Amino acid sequence: MDLRQLEYAVAVADELHFGRAAARMHVTQQSVSEQIRRLERELGAPLFSRTSRRVTVTTVGDEFLPEARRVLATARHALEVGRLAAQGHAGEVRFGYAEDLGSRLIQLAVPRLRRRAPSVRVQPQPMTTPEQLAALTDRRLDLGFGWTPELTGDLTALLVSREPLVVALAADHPLAAAPAVDPVHLSHQPLLVVPREVNPSLHDRVISQLTARGVSVTVHQHVSNLDRMLPLVLAGSAIGITVPSAAAANPTEGVVYRPFTEPSPHVDVSLIWRRDTTNPSVTLLVDVVRELRDTGAFLPPEPAG
Repeated sequence: MDLRQLEYAVAVADELHFGRAAARMHVTQQSVSEQIRRLERELGAPLFSRTSRRVTVTTVGDEFLPEARRVLATARHALEVGRLAAQGHAGEVRFGYAEDLGSRLIQLAVPRLRRRAPSVRVQPQPMTTPEQLAALTDRRLDLGFGWTPELTGDLTALLVSREPLVVALAADHPLAAAPAVDPVHLSHQPLLVVPREVNPSLHDRVISQLTARGVSVTVHQHVSNLDRMLPLVLAGSAIGITVPSAAAANPTEGVVYRPFTEPSPHVDVSLIWRRDTTNPSVTLLVDVVRELRDTGAFLPPEPAG
């Protein structure tokens, strides 16, 4: 058994198709099939069940593949550490993050990154998501963390979390008495949403999902972060729209957060970088965030209130 066989097995498990796995690995389908057969002979059992129409993972595969992924992650980590050492100097990651987003990722990912590569320095910079995309394209930034990014061909992204939207209400607001808010009850209510000029895709995503649920949207004011939203909510002059992670990080007396009734409107939170990056510190930090995501570290928390 070698690492290449493990890579082929993981690719087939991800794609559930030998042809797509071969294309992803830039080899022939015959090569993938042969290496999988060799691996299965060594294991003494099949990893996949194949028919003319579909590929499924066997019970043996269910047990084996998570371990294969861990081995590959460890091997990638060893390679990145070696590359950093070969450079003879500390690595640096210029890291952009959107308002209301960066703290939790930095809190979770940077300590784990330091344990693996103590010399790597992360330089956080608060930036809107569109600013991050422009800076990544111009190579002024190594890594971004933003809302619903619209990617160009130079950029790629890792979906870190898909967060349901929640409603921020004054504690004495009539809608606060319900355990969840039906979106139609926000019709003609004064709403606080992100400005379109700050993040067009995020603004449009929020408005379109509310409209699809039957809301006649009335924007009271455009606000770019929760700090600016909360005084207006406390005063009872408007209703805020935010996400659980921002709400949990900003518990405020007099403000309560309520989920929407299902299906909830949602937004995507993604890590973004250049496809052609040669910075091993970027690759290492992406791997750290992927591992954290896969263990559920970024699942939306329950906001207070």
